[in-house]
Amino acid sequence: MNETLARSGGKPVGIRNKALWLAVVVAGAGSVSADASAAATYGGSCQGCHGAITASGTAGGYGPALTGSKRNASATKAAIAKVGAMNSLSNLTNADLNSIALEIGGAADLPVATPTPTPTPAPTATPAPTATPAPTPTPCGDESEPELDTIPSPWDANVGKELRFTVSALDCDDDSLVIKAKGLPTGAKMTQGFDVNTRKQVATITWTPGPEAAGRIYHVTFTAVESEVSAKRSWKGEKEHEDENHSSQSRSTDIRVWPANTTPEAGAVEAVVIQQAQWQPYREAGKLAVNGSIKFSKLLSTAERAALLAHPVIIRADSTQEIIGQVTASSSGKWSANLPLANTAVPCAVDVEFLSDTASRPVKRAPSQCK
Repeated sequence: MNETLARSGGKPVGIRNKALWLAVVVAGAGSVSADASAAATYGGSCQGCHGAITASGTAGGYGPALTGSKRNASATKAAIAKVGAMNSLSNLTNADLNSIALEIGGAADLPVATPTPTPTPAPTATPAPTATPAPTPTPCGDESEPELDTIPSPWDANVGKELRFTVSALDCDDDSLVIKAKGLPTGAKMTQGFDVNTRKQVATITWTPGPEAAGRIYHVTFTAVESEVSAKRSWKGEKEHEDENHSSQSRSTDIRVWPANTTPEAGAVEAVVIQQAQWQPYREAGKLAVNGSIKFSKLLSTAERAALLAHPVIIRADSTQEIIGQVTASSSGKWSANLPLANTAVPCAVDVEFLSDTASRPVKRAPSQCK
């Protein structure tokens, strides 16, 4: 096949060009099967010279037919290397040449490296979550003292209704504790025991206030004492006193007693009073002087009282309920207002409202239509 191409006249140029074009097409057609690619390469590059494929080889070309070992892949590779006109086929691999040889009945006698399969990467193991280390307990000192937990304050109780709350204490080196209380109201009970889950001594206070306790505040102080020390004092008849090495720092709380069925919100304001409502005429207009006070419950703290005083005192005309003025009370609960009004707009009586509490009073020196 190769010698014939080299000796032919004008034929080799056309054949070379055709072979080059087909080789480019075949090389670029990555999706074409090996058999189809081999048939296309032979048909475009070799058939014109060596003829069509027959059962025994090739025949019908203007060059010699390919028979016997000339059909083998190794013979074709040698011809490509020897004949310059066939350089366009030099990009064919051994696998390509083996396919062409099989297509024309030859032997696929060129070695082909078996590609090593790419190993499937092992899945990356999900790291186990790192356990949060337990906090290192603070070491106890040789003479560590007990510690009371914070106690909420105040506790709001109602006459005739049981109040219940707890106080707890911890001893770092697990000494037995006793919680003591000063200032508990008469009739209040305190029971206590050790909670094995929290390692704390827990005291429970219960009390049902009677009518005599309404409106009172009881200031109660708690202290935790090592029970061994407490027992020694009791046995020796010693007077109770605090031992800084065996007693906790004291903590206090207040118990406020409200009337029966009264919430702190409802009982915060005891009364709203109008002390004066007087008209001061002047020609066609004048001033309506209104003043009074708010009586707060003595159970309120300073902060609670200040929060309530942020609300305004609202003044209305009694007959129409129209707002004719508003004012803020002082820290003592007193308030006053001088409202400029036309003579024809003066009400016969005024209503005052503070939160949900109200009061009413006739206007002194009101116009004649009010008489």
